Amino acid sequence: MEKFRRALLPAFDSPSFQLLTADYFGPLNTFRNLAVENGTFEYRVYDYIDKARLDDFLLDLVAAAHERRPKNKEIAQIAEDLGLTTTGPRLVKSSNKPLEELIQENAKYITPSIFREKLAELEGQVCRIVIPGGGGTGFLVGPDLVVTNQHVIDRIKNNLVNVTDVTCWFDYRESADGTSMSAKKTTEVKLHPNKWLEHEKPASQYDWDPALGDAAPDETDCALVRLAERIGDIPVGGATADPDATRRGWITANATVPPVVAGNQVFVLQHPRTEPLQLTVGTVKQFNSHSTRMRYDANTKDGSSGSPCFDSDLQLVALHHSRDPVTPPQWNQAVPLGRIQDAWNADGVSLT
Repeated sequence: MEKFRRALLPAFDSPSFQLLTADYFGPLNTFRNLAVENGTFEYRVYDYIDKARLDDFLLDLVAAAHERRPKNKEIAQIAEDLGLTTTGPRLVKSSNKPLEELIQENAKYITPSIFREKLAELEGQVCRIVIPGGGGTGFLVGPDLVVTNQHVIDRIKNNLVNVTDVTCWFDYRESADGTSMSAKKTTEVKLHPNKWLEHEKPASQYDWDPALGDAAPDETDCALVRLAERIGDIPVGGATADPDATRRGWITANATVPPVVAGNQVFVLQHPRTEPLQLTVGTVKQFNSHSTRMRYDANTKDGSSGSPCFDSDLQLVALHHSRDPVTPPQWNQAVPLGRIQDAWNADGVSLT
């Protein structure tokens, strides 16, 4: 609690801390209403933290502070220690090497601290797509545009599910011990009721082939869906008067794709089996002969379909979409971003 208090003091002042608590916890649990009236800002923050602990929403407060100030290293470290970030207990590596060593082996211009800072932004741009009887993972590529796999949305297209029953969950948090965030409001966004599907391309008959066959260039198993709200334009947690709150933003998907070769590390942000957001790390193993598919050993599960794959500079390089159907799986597979961009360009798709 003392460590958290010391981290909060330089990150917020009284007005911005009031906004944080009002935005996330409602009028009854604001800083102004819950903390002792008299005393210094530091003492009042101490009192508020203690009452958050007694009222059982201290973890929610840590998560909210981290979302509002994602680049604050001290708050980020506390959130990581509690398992509220993907670099805490949510990190799964296929190698026994520490994260810092994996980054420094493969990235030319990035340090672990910058990596963690950038990752904190990406965490707010990946969502769990909740579809009755199915679902997967997706990620923002525009203010209201989400990329996922075509096979993830099949149940909607085949009229097995109504589009109004589909929800994208952003900022899905849970502590390392499995404690859910009960007080902090969740960020749930519906698909656009009329223009929800902007673009799609099918999967390939070779996608579950152990021999890694050659999918056609336009068989990208990619869907571009539109949300009902432009959440990328507003801060994580919703609109606020806090001038230091940055917008959620989105992942750049139309830039030049950095080269990826066998032996490079790959980082996959995902919601496996409807679980909170996780980061898995593995190694690129092979490409098929026409480079329309990439395989790696980063862990994935059901529900990971539609996850973004990054290089060690956290640049988007591929879209995860399948894995070895046998148990235990020997490979996981993605569609290189360059192939998806080619399909978008051929059909005149704009990420706006």
